[in-house]
Amino acid sequence: MNIYHQALSAVRSPSGIDVQPSNNTYKTLLITASLAITIFAASATHAATLLFKSNFGPGVSLGSLYNFYPTGNGAWQDIIGTDKETGYTWPINALDAIFSGIQLITVDPITPSTIGNYITNQIRPVTGPKGNVVNELFQNVKIKGAVGQAGSQAALLINRPSSKGDVKDLYITYWFKYPADMVDKLDSAVSSGNWRTQFAFKTGGYAGNEDYGDYRININILKGIDGNLYWLTKGDNLANGPFPGVTYWREENHTVPVPLDKWFKFEVYWHRSSGSDGRFWAAIDGEKLVDYHGSTMGEYNLPITRIMVNDAYSGGYPTVESHSTELEIWDGFPCGIGISCYLK
Repeated sequence: MNIYHQALSAVRSPSGIDVQPSNNTYKTLLITASLAITIFAASATHAATLLFKSNFGPGVSLGSLYNFYPTGNGAWQDIIGTDKETGYTWPINALDAIFSGIQLITVDPITPSTIGNYITNQIRPVTGPKGNVVNELFQNVKIKGAVGQAGSQAALLINRPSSKGDVKDLYITYWFKYPADMVDKLDSAVSSGNWRTQFAFKTGGYAGNEDYGDYRININILKGIDGNLYWLTKGDNLANGPFPGVTYWREENHTVPVPLDKWFKFEVYWHRSSGSDGRFWAAIDGEKLVDYHGSTMGEYNLPITRIMVNDAYSGGYPTVESHSTELEIWDGFPCGIGISCYLK
């Protein structure tokens, strides 16, 4: 199909007579045709592959807690079963994952009989983003230490070994909801009491230790001294490695709202590179939250070993809640490079 030819052919007037377009009309049609070709080319050339999809639908459940930490400060919980709505099976059979479920960390030592006082996780039916009944994954941290102390957390986590190499390109999306009172749960008057984590990834494998990484990107919500919530995204080396802390880049966004008490679509994409073609992009309900271009590697070029898809983790007051549904993982932008799938 010749888009330019169609766009620049004679215009038919209401009376049915073909008239030649004016110069301004030509310019408008040229711009429209160019945009159409750009969008078409982006969609056709950069097709992505769906790696995993789950609505936490019928057939999916949470396994029993296991591998309680030697210190007593946590445990692991698998997500298991085949999602009858999507056909995909937990644990995730992609990204060379060796774990996909909830990592529970507690501020105090616990036992199998007391951990529920600190953290509970559920898959349960709720009213979803489109008004119909869906299943959500609900993580609820109930005891976490004093304000300013983030002693407990419940991360929806994908673990993978460093021996499998890096995750160079990935796109993740899901629907998410924060409680209506989250503003009151963050305290900007207390040191480290004003933040809540949305997403993070960390590298690993330094000196043979899977938990020692050299690079992290995380997206947090912060409460400013004016009482308003805003987004902070940063790349640093705080990935549990034995290194002095370094922040490589950070971007604040005070424009995109932090939705409360309603579902919103979260999207994130990264391309790992030590050069200028590195990228980290995220959007909320189709509004661009961050679009960083530059190095996304650490000092030792370690691969990603941990992806915190979402994380009930905060320095504020409990409870710390995560509500999520309709998780998708792709190996690139599914709707075209840099294009949100919010309206898909």
